[in-house]
Amino acid sequence: MSKSKIFLFLCLSFILGVFIQSLLNFPQLLWLGILILGVVMAAIWWGKSKKAAIIGFCLVFLFFGAWRFGQALNPANSIKQFNDKGSIILVGKIIEEPDVRADNIKYKIKTGKVAQNLFLSREINFAPASGNLLLVAKKYPEYRYGDVLEISGKLKTPVSFEDFDYAKYLAKDDIYSVVYYPEIKLLASNQGSWLQEKLLVLKNIFKNSVNKILTEPQAAFLGGLLLGEKRGLPQELMDNFSRTGTTHIIALSGYNITIIAVALISLFNFFMLRRSVSFWTAVAIIILFVMMTGASPSVVRAAVMGILVLVARQAGRLYSIRNALIFAGSLMIYANPKVLTFDLGFQLSFAATLGLVYIGPILQNWFTPSEKGDFPARTPKFILSLKQILAMTLSAQIAVLPLLVINFGQLSLIASLANVLILLFIPITMLFGFLAGLAGIFWLALGKIFGLLAWLFLTYEIKIIELLAKIPLAAVEFKWNWWGGGIYYLVLVYLVWHFNNKNRYKFVIPAKVGIQE
Repeated sequence: MSKSKIFLFLCLSFILGVFIQSLLNFPQLLWLGILILGVVMAAIWWGKSKKAAIIGFCLVFLFFGAWRFGQALNPANSIKQFNDKGSIILVGKIIEEPDVRADNIKYKIKTGKVAQNLFLSREINFAPASGNLLLVAKKYPEYRYGDVLEISGKLKTPVSFEDFDYAKYLAKDDIYSVVYYPEIKLLASNQGSWLQEKLLVLKNIFKNSVNKILTEPQAAFLGGLLLGEKRGLPQELMDNFSRTGTTHIIALSGYNITIIAVALISLFNFFMLRRSVSFWTAVAIIILFVMMTGASPSVVRAAVMGILVLVARQAGRLYSIRNALIFAGSLMIYANPKVLTFDLGFQLSFAATLGLVYIGPILQNWFTPSEKGDFPARTPKFILSLKQILAMTLSAQIAVLPLLVINFGQLSLIASLANVLILLFIPITMLFGFLAGLAGIFWLALGKIFGLLAWLFLTYEIKIIELLAKIPLAAVEFKWNWWGGGIYYLVLVYLVWHFNNKNRYKFVIPAKVGIQE
């Protein structure tokens, strides 16, 4: 067994340990037995039976994954121990950009210290506390990222709804407590990360520029494309995105970032840029997206996945990314084990990226058959771009299908058509939209010129989505449980393994030589 496979099995064992413990919550005694068994097997069979020793190490990493999840779920001095126990005073810092809603503002607070039993003593004796909480407050006065607040109120345990597990949704961000409309006192400002603060300022300046140039819903749509923000979009349009399977366009996932980056590379190739120039330009644009969105953990994770796929694709060996992708996923899960089962965005992003890596080459070779699995010699660039986007879109959608059906109970039957009609124009839309917002900061008249071009493409995309969403049976209700999803993935893994062993597909980036205009 090669070292790369051993490394892969160890990473997968760690991920499996996190997964098992998050779903089944095995007792500590059982995990201790697994650890002892793994250590004994590794010690006894070291140098005698390589496979037995590797199994022992895998059991150790399995235990390590379970231990890491338990540690993250129950941190020491957690603020959640004060939930539903009367009034408290705590001091905490705003660690993310405030979420402004129609009638309130939501703040993510990192707790520093807390005091309880306020009526039993005249003095307030603070004790150290850890963990995050969600603060729901009035719209005025408004606080900013980096502000340190003194909060007086009652902590509540998050309550889940019948069709939405709100507690798990918050838990993925280490939030186990909510406080509604407490008394707030500002203690200090500008106490956050200097870089994060400047990035958020840049983001808001850019967003205000776009809002001055474009009307709604085009401005909100562009905000979704460039910044990953969905709150400003009308609910009807959001429903249309869902029905047509195009919601990923306005969510900066690894899937979305990779699709957009590949489309950008195709656009740059159309203008006769060298492949290396196209690649590095696409990577630079991904990094710019991360900065413009405030570099939140979810967007950083998505960017890492997207860049890994582009790196492997640039080398023409998409399968070679396997270990790097699994290792990156392991690091992300170690940093926050709850994302594996609590964060649907992470699940969709990771599954879609795996689909691009393993299913994409198969579909691309089906769409562009030739003796060596390469692109036909004189393929028009426009058709070539369509085939690449179609192959990548279908591969990602095949990979995420069970997750979407299980979580939303809806299956879009026209998602492939909608994505082909829209995705080809998304890069140029983003380009003109970015130029409009950037120019509008310095010279509003120039920004409006670029804004007009962006508005034309944005309007086209919105109209296409609205038109396709009206088609009968564009999306159907479809109920599926986790057992069905597991069977789906087992069959999918077998089919990918079968086709790969039979044909050794390769995702090829076409050279310019021999491509017909």
